[in-house]
Amino acid sequence: MNNSLLLSNKYKVFGWFTFLAFATLGICCMLLDFKIPGFQFYEFTKDSFQDFNLTNEIALLGITIGLLMIVFAKEKIEDEYIAMLRLKSLQWAVLISYLILIILNFSFYGLGFLILLVYNLWTTLIVFIIKFYWSLYKIKREGLNDEK
Repeated sequence: MNNSLLLSNKYKVFGWFTFLAFATLGICCMLLDFKIPGFQFYEFTKDSFQDFNLTNEIALLGITIGLLMIVFAKEKIEDEYIAMLRLKSLQWAVLISYLILIILNFSFYGLGFLILLVYNLWTTLIVFIIKFYWSLYKIKREGLNDEK
């Protein structure tokens, strides 16, 4: 089966590396207030200037690109059954992501809601990865048991 939206299988490993590296950077930014020197820009206002550092934005970009590479990387054997698993996993991921969004909408307010909304950007991708690879694991496990 030929799907032009899928990347080569080798991008999965690069995606995991990218995701883990930038997730570590993001956690350091959140917990340790880490900032990469030289990634700041200054905005001048009437009375003073403000210093903005782009380390958080770089971490967000890297996490997103890494997760997208993992999600859109082909399997070694990409057939119709794998395509069906991708579709079912995507359906589950979208459903769960929007259920979480509804719960967040009634549970958090103000800045806390906006921060969680940013994290919810990745929920669809993360749930897809978990569901898809769990389904593949179950199929491989059942296939090995059938051969015995």
